[in-house]
Amino acid sequence: MIQCPTCRQRETEGELFCSNCGAYLWQPPGEDKPTLGFICTSKLRETTHITASGPSTADLKTGQIALLLPGQSLILEGKSQYVIGREGLENELPDVNLSAYGGREKGVSRKHALLRVDRRQLLLIDLGSSNGTWLNGTQLTANEPVRLESGDEIRLGKFPLRIHFNL
Repeated sequence: MIQCPTCRQRETEGELFCSNCGAYLWQPPGEDKPTLGFICTSKLRETTHITASGPSTADLKTGQIALLLPGQSLILEGKSQYVIGREGLENELPDVNLSAYGGREKGVSRKHALLRVDRRQLLLIDLGSSNGTWLNGTQLTANEPVRLESGDEIRLGKFPLRIHFNL
C-alpha cells in the first residue's frame, strides 16, 4: 500500500492517481514530494455546461468509452489508448478523427490529446496542442495526465464533448 502525499488516502501499490483527491502518486525513490503537480480533479467537476444526448455510463458495456459530440456519439473500445485529433497530411489519421465534425474549424490539432486506460481509470493528456485542452472549464497543462470521471466535459480548442465510460 502507498499513501497519498496530499490527503493521506491509502492506495494499492502501482496506482498513478489518488482515488480520493486525484493527486498524482508516483514519485522517484528517495523523493518526499511528487515530481509532477496535480489538479485537484474534484474542483474541476463543480460546474458543467454541455448537454448532449447519448449513452450514459449505465448503457455502456465494460471497457467502452463514449464520446458525446454535438449531435453525435462515438463508442471506443478494444485499445488501451486513443489519440484524438484531426486528419493530417498524407492521410495521417488519429484514432479519433474529428475532421468530419468540424475539428479543424474549431481548433483541434492533428494530435491534440490522448485518452489512456490505466487499470480502471481513464486519463486525459494534452499532447502540446496549439489551442489547448480543458477539463470542466479548466485548462490542462501539456503532457500532464489528469484522471477523468464519467460525465466530464472536455473541450479541445473550441470543440466541446462529454465523456462517459465503464472500465
